[in-house]
Amino acid sequence: MPFYQRFQANPMQSRADFQEAALALFEPLIPYLQRQGARIDFDEGGASFDMQSSSVEGVVRPLWGLVPLAMGGGERAHWPLLRQALSEGVDPAHPNYWGPVHDYSQRAVEMAAIGMMLMLLPEEGWYPLEDSDKHNLVAWIDGIQRVELVDNNWLFFAILVQEGLRRIGKADLVDETLQERYLARIEEWYLGDGWYGDGPELPIDHYNGFAMHFYALLYVQYGADADSARCRRFRQRAGLFAVEFAQWFAESGETVMVGRSLIYRFATAAFWGIAATAEQDQLSIGAIKGIWARQIRSWRNLPIFTSDGLLTRGYSYPNLIMSEEYNSPTSPYWAMKAFFPLAFSEHSDFWHAEEEPLPVSRELIPMQAASSIIQRSGDHAILHYAAPVRSALQRDKYNKFAYSTLFGPDMASLHYSERFSFGDNILAFSFDDGLNWTMCHARQQVRITDDRVRMRWLTGRQEVDTTVTPGSSSRFQRRHSFTLDAPALVVETGFAVSEWYHAAQVLDPQGVFHRSDQVSEAIKEQRGRVGMSLTVRGENGISGIESLDELPKIAVLGTRIHTNISSPKTVVPFLLAQLEPGSHELNHAFTAKPADAYR
Repeated sequence: MPFYQRFQANPMQSRADFQEAALALFEPLIPYLQRQGARIDFDEGGASFDMQSSSVEGVVRPLWGLVPLAMGGGERAHWPLLRQALSEGVDPAHPNYWGPVHDYSQRAVEMAAIGMMLMLLPEEGWYPLEDSDKHNLVAWIDGIQRVELVDNNWLFFAILVQEGLRRIGKADLVDETLQERYLARIEEWYLGDGWYGDGPELPIDHYNGFAMHFYALLYVQYGADADSARCRRFRQRAGLFAVEFAQWFAESGETVMVGRSLIYRFATAAFWGIAATAEQDQLSIGAIKGIWARQIRSWRNLPIFTSDGLLTRGYSYPNLIMSEEYNSPTSPYWAMKAFFPLAFSEHSDFWHAEEEPLPVSRELIPMQAASSIIQRSGDHAILHYAAPVRSALQRDKYNKFAYSTLFGPDMASLHYSERFSFGDNILAFSFDDGLNWTMCHARQQVRITDDRVRMRWLTGRQEVDTTVTPGSSSRFQRRHSFTLDAPALVVETGFAVSEWYHAAQVLDPQGVFHRSDQVSEAIKEQRGRVGMSLTVRGENGISGIESLDELPKIAVLGTRIHTNISSPKTVVPFLLAQLEPGSHELNHAFTAKPADAYR
């Protein structure tokens, strides 16, 4: 797969290194901007919205990194090209016009970057424009105040546009009532301990960091209302969030792979890039800088670029299966939000601080507001997850029992299930001998204590009570209680291990296990045995599952192709039980650790 040498050979240690990294991301776009202007198009497919909106993404998403770069005294040579594209895109008389914003329009999303540009860098993004271009730009972004927005972090997009209008002397256009309503609505999603739900469904994911807190701190630092009680709350919450969010990261930089929009990749570092402005005292500048820098560096050895340096859709490799419907070819450039520290002077505390180790104080960290527990196992973090399932998107990003910094999650966990191949960290039921399967669709009740997670959840037909008990080091247990009204096959899976370039190894060869294509025959012959286990080592780690109850089970190693976000080929160990109607309890122990733990 292609590697982009300019990014991947960068040591990413000094301020100059990170300035170069930001330019390395942007400059492959220049030939497209020169040829296509505001209608930039990679010819790599589309998204749920029109391609004009994808073009807006391609022009303005790089601003999230280029604006801080210029603020801090970095490269500004490309701004005439950017201004030309902006001027074309907002001009109704130009062939490259992006079109007006409408209800729930992707154009509204991208207006946030323009609002940020006007707030932070009007000397490049506003003052050099011709009067006609200024008129068109203001008229275009002002439309965000007259359309319906998705009821989640999108409300911040209008707020950033409003603050940008204020900064350029257009405060008379700001709908103060609307801004207050949006800010009050955002308050309704605050869950405590620094955590927000992203909208009324209250899911927990990386939007806490690279959206809710990121936009709130922009509002605090550069908005017109910086001394208000609301801004003091935003600062305080960012500090609380930093303490718990730090546990979502490995010392080597990788983050827990959970939730939607992971194609933005190191945008997961964005919160840490702006957290230095939060005036909090929970974490040192050195700790913040360390998490930020290590997260960005962790991407250098992954094939995430095309051969000419364009970011691809995917996570650790190009993969459309894990993309959301709103991910166009230009969408990944939200990754540029990671570069906010480039706005800081070279004399700032941030750039002079030594990177400090990850602040880990104990092995188990309950996160009540986030409906989860983090289990630390050396450099590895396991997130035992019980937050709401975001059913409107890919449920696999929210409905698994566990997510990790080491093992990527599978999307489409039930794709190939009729062939007895399943994604990781699920419990699935079949009432028709394996033809159709169901897994978690919604969580009803959740209780987090210091040492366990309890939840009641539904597949749509089946209700299950689950208790997750993290153990010492890399071990944990999951116990499930349920009552069946018909015979069922029930499968529980462990973490997926990679065999991208090297075949995985089974580490308990004394156990009897089957491959997916052998399961149907094993079921017919009722080969299940009590006390079954299966442990496998792959390129990324060791994953094991062990039965602790008295039910006979079949141990299976299933192969997955292109469904895992970290590796295009994985294997998942699982146990399968054939159960009669009545009440049952499944009890399984799991192992999840780095591969070199056995070496």
